[in-house]
Amino acid sequence: MKIGSSLLTNSKGVVNKSVLKNVVADIVWLLNKKKDVIVVSSGAIALGRGKLKLKSELTLNESQAVAATGQIELMAAWQSEFKKHKFQVAQILLSPSDAENKKSSKNAIATIENLLKFGCVPIINENDTTSTDEIKFGDNDILAAKISKLVTADHLILLSNIDGLYSEPPKNQKNDILITEVKSITKKIESMAGTASLLGKGGMVSKIKAAEICMKSKCSVIITSGLKKDPIKSLLRSTTKSTRFVAKS
Repeated sequence: MKIGSSLLTNSKGVVNKSVLKNVVADIVWLLNKKKDVIVVSSGAIALGRGKLKLKSELTLNESQAVAATGQIELMAAWQSEFKKHKFQVAQILLSPSDAENKKSSKNAIATIENLLKFGCVPIINENDTTSTDEIKFGDNDILAAKISKLVTADHLILLSNIDGLYSEPPKNQKNDILITEVKSITKKIESMAGTASLLGKGGMVSKIKAAEICMKSKCSVIITSGLKKDPIKSLLRSTTKSTRFVAKS
């Protein structure tokens, strides 16, 4: 499961506690059903900016420094919420080479598998303190997809601030068309994502790229809103709005 910075944090640079509470409650529900759950969480830079009261645009080096502060805040928030349910969390910071280098990726997989065996919830983020524009994943959607591929996950849930992929940017009107199922990434699907991202509606381009990576690895992808009270559990209801990318067999 991946949760983005715009969902997990607010405009003041602090954790959106209601969102975190609802997401953790649903993860615990899955854990109690003996499901293995790995979390990819953004938010370090946003929380760092809030903690340090920085409002101006940051340079790359400044963002790296801010992320070092914010990562502590991010993990403290996850740890505190899971502690209420008597679950432990563990922090994993990865760089692109960790997912692409054969030796490093094997080590990452072994670490994740052991944490799951120990009953810990792995919380993964890109290592923003050392990554640069040239070597960054570019988005934690892609990181989540690469991790899903590494661990041969069955499903990747991308929690967003909108319900899924729309044929046109959503305007809260009755004629908005939500694409509920995608069986292949076509030029038409890519163009829908491009329009959504251009207008700041959920960063769909990276989500489509993530879905493409996963579908080739037999991992299904679901995009849904994380603003609901039960964002994951609600996916069992047919009425819940989402876009599902069907994994290739």
